[in-house]
Amino acid sequence: MIGTIRRVTVCTAIVLIAMLLPGCSSQNSRQLYMAGVSEELAAFRKSTIDNIEYKLFFNIPQNKDSAVKATLELSYNTDVSTPLILDFIPLYAKDRALNLSLLVNGKLFNTSLKDEHIVVPSRLINKGINIISIEFIAGAQSLNRRDDLLYTLLVPDRARTLFPCIDQPNLKARYSLTLEIPATWRAVANGALKSTHEKEGRVVMDFAKTEPIPTYLFAFVAGRMFEESFSKNNREIKIFHREEDSLKLAQLPGIANQIFYSLDWLEEYTGVEYPFSKYDIAIIPGFQYGGMEHIGATLYAHRTMFLERGASINEELARAKLIAHETAHMWFGDYVTMCWFNEVWTKEIFANWFAAKIVSPLYPQINHKLNFINSYFPAAYSEDRTAGANAINRELKNLNRAGLIYGNIIYNKAPVVLEMLVKKVGEDIFREGIREYLKSYAYSNATWDNLISILENKTGKELKSWSDKWVNESGMPHIITDFDTIPNSNGEEYGLFVLDSTQAEIIAHTITDLNSEVSRLSALINIYENADAGYIPPKILFKSISSIIEREKDLLIFTRAVSYSSSYILLPFANDIEQILWRVVESSDNLQKRGIAFRKIIEIAQSQESLERLLKIWREPNEYSYVVISQLDLIRISYLSAIAFPKYYNEIKKIQRDRLESAERLAEFDFVFPSVSPDRSVRDSVFKSLLKKENREIEPWATQSLSNLNHRLRECYSIGYIDPSLEILEEIRESGDIFFPTNWLRSLLSGHTSLEAGDIVKRFLERNSQMDEKLISKILQQSHHLR
Repeated sequence: MIGTIRRVTVCTAIVLIAMLLPGCSSQNSRQLYMAGVSEELAAFRKSTIDNIEYKLFFNIPQNKDSAVKATLELSYNTDVSTPLILDFIPLYAKDRALNLSLLVNGKLFNTSLKDEHIVVPSRLINKGINIISIEFIAGAQSLNRRDDLLYTLLVPDRARTLFPCIDQPNLKARYSLTLEIPATWRAVANGALKSTHEKEGRVVMDFAKTEPIPTYLFAFVAGRMFEESFSKNNREIKIFHREEDSLKLAQLPGIANQIFYSLDWLEEYTGVEYPFSKYDIAIIPGFQYGGMEHIGATLYAHRTMFLERGASINEELARAKLIAHETAHMWFGDYVTMCWFNEVWTKEIFANWFAAKIVSPLYPQINHKLNFINSYFPAAYSEDRTAGANAINRELKNLNRAGLIYGNIIYNKAPVVLEMLVKKVGEDIFREGIREYLKSYAYSNATWDNLISILENKTGKELKSWSDKWVNESGMPHIITDFDTIPNSNGEEYGLFVLDSTQAEIIAHTITDLNSEVSRLSALINIYENADAGYIPPKILFKSISSIIEREKDLLIFTRAVSYSSSYILLPFANDIEQILWRVVESSDNLQKRGIAFRKIIEIAQSQESLERLLKIWREPNEYSYVVISQLDLIRISYLSAIAFPKYYNEIKKIQRDRLESAERLAEFDFVFPSVSPDRSVRDSVFKSLLKKENREIEPWATQSLSNLNHRLRECYSIGYIDPSLEILEEIRESGDIFFPTNWLRSLLSGHTSLEAGDIVKRFLERNSQMDEKLISKILQQSHHLR
């Protein structure tokens, strides 16, 4: 399928070029000018444009509501006289024409914006070098602005919401950037800082020209930040952050060392030195993702980098893997980039697979095969088991739908497939193939098929048909056979191994006696999937989970069992599970197990006994010696207690608010806490505010509020929120970032288990059968438990 699409696209480009030559009709070339970036437009520009450079200037005002004035000088080369079609969505006014004045090769040209494009006619375009200059107001959608901070986030197709550009991944460009910012601010960007100078009480910062990168990786951050430098082996990185807590600041050297280690590991494995001029990071409170791999200015979420007191080894490992993941992207995604976003998974497959390899030596006490299974298989199954399952590789006609491709299939199933491929060709051959792949497509673009071809040439094996099956087909196989032993005991096969109740009972009874940790985890995962699919009764799953929680010594297997304990499948055993978890909290000799169990209780507590115990702990956290209680734990308990005990709402709000020392945490708390109000009119007001996009700008805050509104303890009151939240899903996709539709749906639906909730979702899908199939898939994935 990939090869076919590529051939058709190239042919289409040739036809469209002919249509745009003088004397040819443009009747059939309208797809070039449709909103977004169509395949046809991308192919046309790829075949006519190269050597692109952007010189950008942004004047950032102190007031976040003031317009950001900007200028662009775009230069490029072309060998044919065809129109230049630029992409641009100014502010939120994409539905109306915008008059623009351009300087095209020294000549003034007045035009208007139409369907998100600026079209410069061929009569103004020279064969050879062309220079286009534009003054404009920067678009606001992806210029994430707060009172004293802003940061760009342009993946996958949001560069055009910030500045006029050629917004497609297979036309890389070099960027030069100048920022004018308030004198008290700092800034970081892709390129190295060349110079600064004062200008009328402000600061002008010039950043060096970058290596060739796609538009989605252009980035800068500006605002009130602290800056710290770290050096090792003639390499320097800077960390920009807003944290003031000394306990969290003490983590910065460890973060820097993990970056240094990841860079060294990847250089040694790939044979390619770090391919960009610098590596700096910014840690952003309320950042939408865990991290984003902009060269020279990688962004990380505050919540993922600064661990709370009492953090478990799993949380430390997760941070190390995140750092390794984003660092691996420097080679896989940034240095070599996919041609089109239907293959965005090709950068994620490498980043996650290499992340697992990179962190292994750092944590010798962890069984890393076990960790690989635990990290990727359950998460992949969570979407692949649903009616919304999709293939790893998906068709993408227009880049404006690219955000819907992201999910657990590309982040978690894809690394499993890559591990299968490595086993087929051998690790040494795979490494040779990766080195050739990077060398062949340096600072350029490549497809998955390019790597498969390299590996076929090196092994003499036919790999394409195997690859097509795993990459282009959706769903997880259900394997039905007779089992004399534990099925998939090595944990390496992907799929559901169907059990009958008798087989499952035997496994549940003996699961903690299995000698191999991999076998125990694999058996647990398979029992869960069988229970979810309805092959075995929930009681067997409960027996397996309770046995592991009470007896398992391995922390990864214990954590997996605890994570499964909140499943809708086990609702009939909710009170029993709470009691089992409390016993772990108050009797386990392992502090990390106690913390994991305690945090799961906060998530699932619904019995009066558990709710009262949590409230008591929240009131006197220093008196509770069983676990290390973090500030985040106290915030979460405050939300839960305000819902469970409405009469204490004001008291809880005051006490918890007084405990917060961080201005960032306080702002988040003030935004979220009204969502747990006992007053239904207040909650309705919060909900109505979330329906307006300006109130969803900090996405983690918005999803936390929506989750509180739809809390399981208020399910009967919140049923009315489901339909209006689904109705704005297209707007959520359009105005939010790539993970927002999934996070919005999860926050909306995970607290609901009723038949009525399932019927509301079903009726919505029936009414909206013409909705984008990728959005429908998201709904089906997140409503799986309501089926």
